[in-house]
Amino acid sequence: MQRDEIVSILTILKTAYPNSYKNMTKEDAENTINLWNVMFQNDDGRVVAIAVKELINTLQFPPTIADIKNKMLELTTDRKTPSELWGELERALKDSIYHSKERFEELSPEVQKFVRDPAQLKEMAMMDSDVVHSVTKGQFLKQIEIIQKREDEDKKMLPESKRLKELTLGIGTDVNKLLN
Repeated sequence: MQRDEIVSILTILKTAYPNSYKNMTKEDAENTINLWNVMFQNDDGRVVAIAVKELINTLQFPPTIADIKNKMLELTTDRKTPSELWGELERALKDSIYHSKERFEELSPEVQKFVRDPAQLKEMAMMDSDVVHSVTKGQFLKQIEIIQKREDEDKKMLPESKRLKELTLGIGTDVNKLLN
C-alpha cells in the first residue's frame, strides 16, 4: 500500500469520525501514517479501502488496525465450512487405498494439514467405516477449526514475523540472521 493511499483512507476515517481526530496534531498524523505504512505495507490499498468503508457502515467508533485486518481477511477468504471440508475428505477416502497420493494432492490445504501425508490418507481409507464416521470425524471437526484459525493468523502476520517464524521452525537456524 502506498503512502498516498494511506492518506486517502485516513482522510475518509477523519471525515467519518470527526470527533475522534479533531485534536490530532501534525506529528500524530505523521506517526499514524508511518504505523499504517508498516502494518499495511504488503496489502492492496483497494482491499484496505473497501474494508474501512465496510467498517464505517457498522462501527460507531473508528476501526482499529485489527478490525481492518479482520475485515480484509473476511472479504478476501472464500472459506469452506468444516462440514464441506469433511465431505471433501470423505470423497477422497473412497479412492485412497490405491490412489492416496493423487487424492491427497486434490485436497484443500486445510484438509492436507489435518491428514499430513498420502500414507496417512491411505491408512484412514483402510480404517473401519464406523470409526471414520465417528471418532475420526469428531477429531477432524475439532481440528479443522484450529487449522483454519492458524491459517487466518498467518495471513494477518507481518512479513518480518513470518520470516522469524520460518527461521525459528528451521532446525539449527540462527534467529540473529533475521534481525541483522
